[in-house]
Amino acid sequence: MSERDVALPDGRTLHVFDEGDPAGNPVVVHNGTPSAGQLYAPHVDDARRRGIRLIGYDRAGYGGSTPNPGRHVGDVTDDIAAALDALEIDRFATWGISGGGPHALACGALLAGRCIAVGSLASPAPWGAEGLDWLSGQGDGNLAEWEAALAGPDVLWGFEPADVAVPVLLLQGVHDLMVPP
Repeated sequence: MSERDVALPDGRTLHVFDEGDPAGNPVVVHNGTPSAGQLYAPHVDDARRRGIRLIGYDRAGYGGSTPNPGRHVGDVTDDIAAALDALEIDRFATWGISGGGPHALACGALLAGRCIAVGSLASPAPWGAEGLDWLSGQGDGNLAEWEAALAGPDVLWGFEPADVAVPVLLLQGVHDLMVPP
């Protein structure tokens, strides 16, 4: 695995992971929220076998990447373009899962001359979209976390579900995500 820090034009740093087949077709991976950019080992093995070069990154404020206060999802495209320039990559495909889905879609829309294909899995819809109850159907654990996130960074960073053992919390979280209300 190759890791490097890319100096961005605005003075921030983007931490980048470069794995798979170094001579392969480049695919930028947008991990879900709140994951950092380290690539999933089985995906890397599969990419290597298929002649694919996987590029991951720590989103702004995650892992080794500098925060970008007030950023919007589309702002990721400037970071990705700078990383691709540093890696000497002209054209790429991209995919994202969960919270990474909107970032992949942004690359497809805003880097259309460079991004040749986009995949998005389990991507959330835009917050505040007309006629959409964004929180509808989410489990209690997700709702509590979103409440903390909407209250602001100080509340979110201190968020810990009270009086629940971690294994029980994880099992309940999986149940909340998988079982319809």
